[in-house]
Amino acid sequence: MAFARARHVAQAFRSICHVASAEELKRLSPPQAAPVLVFFTAAWCQPCRSVLPHLEDISDRFEGPHLKLAQVDVSDSPEAAREFRVEAVPYFLVLRDGHVVERLAGDGPKELAEVAERHAAAFEKLQEESR
Repeated sequence: MAFARARHVAQAFRSICHVASAEELKRLSPPQAAPVLVFFTAAWCQPCRSVLPHLEDISDRFEGPHLKLAQVDVSDSPEAAREFRVEAVPYFLVLRDGHVVERLAGDGPKELAEVAERHAAAFEKLQEESR
């Protein structure tokens, strides 16, 4: 029951891209593209479920041309977890130009919002300077 409920809750966030493989995740971060905040989660993870409302808020506030959000279920995609060296969930990383530029373990909403805001603002500034 908890598994089905967690899937339903996770699917409610339509703006967060659900990624099924490491290759798919890499394709979200080509050169010159907006940074991607990646949320590694699992249906059985209570702290992961607790962070979902904060991710929705971050999506509402920052997602767009300057930041993308992606979610990877480590149970469904263990190769992605291995490739990105995820050892526990919830776990976050920021991809930029196909490379990991920041890692964040745990579910601290304030820290997560700061990371999202910082990377979105930096990318926006970079785009303005290149015009």
